[in-house]
Amino acid sequence: MLQDVEMLNYVYQNAEMGRDALTQLIQITNDTKFRKTMEAQLNEYQNVFDSAEKMIQERNEQAKGVGPMAKISSRLMVNTKTMMDSSPSKMAQMLIQGSTMGVVEVTRHMKDYDGSDERVNDISQKLLRTEQQNIEEMKKYL
Repeated sequence: MLQDVEMLNYVYQNAEMGRDALTQLIQITNDTKFRKTMEAQLNEYQNVFDSAEKMIQERNEQAKGVGPMAKISSRLMVNTKTMMDSSPSKMAQMLIQGSTMGVVEVTRHMKDYDGSDERVNDISQKLLRTEQQNIEEMKKYL
């Protein structure tokens, strides 16, 4: 069973990965409408990230971000996949794949969480809804 801080760190890391990927893709796209969509999603991830960090700090713990190797790998993957095709369709596909992995992982973590803190449940649910909404929004760009 996952404890509160473990679950919060997972939420924190998931939101960090989404935030970082969107930040990178926003810099690549030339499509104004698509950029605005990604900026809105970036704001959602940032809100989840900030909330999870605050809840971790309230427990006198330090948030554990994504490791440097995972960050480098993610950046390289984005660069490689957008090098030949940086269209909104290609980027939307990448974001859908990332959010789908996020849905699977957050669902798995929520099942392993002991559920003792309603606020932790709420932020986990917010992350899940964010991932699901992002998938639906990105489908419009395929």
